[in-house]
Amino acid sequence: MTKVCIVTGASQGLGRGIAKVLAEEDSATVYATARSEQALNELASSIKGNGTIHPFVLDQSDDSAVEQFVSQVSEKEKQIDVLVNSAYGGLTAIAPHFGKPFWERPVSVFDASINIGLRSAYVMSAFVAPHMVKQKSGLMVQVSSLGGYTYVFDVGYGVGKAGLDRLSADMATELNSHGVNSVTLYPGAGVTEITNFPGGETPTFTGRAVAALVSKTSDDELMQLNGKVIMTMELALKHGFKDVSGELPDGPFSSRENAEGVRAAFNSGVFQYNEDATIPDPNETNNLEIAKLFPGA
Repeated sequence: MTKVCIVTGASQGLGRGIAKVLAEEDSATVYATARSEQALNELASSIKGNGTIHPFVLDQSDDSAVEQFVSQVSEKEKQIDVLVNSAYGGLTAIAPHFGKPFWERPVSVFDASINIGLRSAYVMSAFVAPHMVKQKSGLMVQVSSLGGYTYVFDVGYGVGKAGLDRLSADMATELNSHGVNSVTLYPGAGVTEITNFPGGETPTFTGRAVAALVSKTSDDELMQLNGKVIMTMELALKHGFKDVSGELPDGPFSSRENAEGVRAAFNSGVFQYNEDATIPDPNETNNLEIAKLFPGA
């Protein structure tokens, strides 16, 4: 049966890659949302294969518009199988302020990570959840990052990503008895319209990771992953997909070795809960050299 998917933030970056892969490679029916009608229409017209993208212009700061959108999808399709919360507004706001501590940044930089990111994911999930609960099935995916685990770039970035990680976990707790799963996905550092990390993964690789969760991961495996964080590289190694180059990403923040190191760190716990852990050094990621990796921001 064709999967009906909602992918937010689909006009560019990871959201666009996820929507495109689900439609082209997984033959899904994808409702792709963003604020740019032109970008969404270009995405829809680019699809080859049996899947379909329905572009939907949506401002995720408008709760009533989000609710209406979800109702329209449910009424038309009679099911919602997958929700991917990938909309994020923080990177563009953060980029001009690399090298500065939080008290020297406008409060709007914090808001950019929380509003279209954490809050928008909660709102969309809250409106989709009743439909999945009614059908006793469904998968929600929060696209987060290593910033959910440790300091990366900016205070607002980390708070927003940690919130997404906890959002998945707490929603999974309440959805568990209803047959609905909620997971967090950590992509490696990427190559997008905004970022350009050496050897980084492309949005297609991230999309293939989501597709692996949707169509290659068994129900028992999804139950085991429910509420948890999983990395794109881990899914690639398990299911055998590659990036557009035909190889796995090999950059310092996206390689297999990086993923293994991150998993080991996960298993040792988050530093604020570990009395013996060392506090992260903000200068490692909040600096002007890192800012050069964001040429599109």
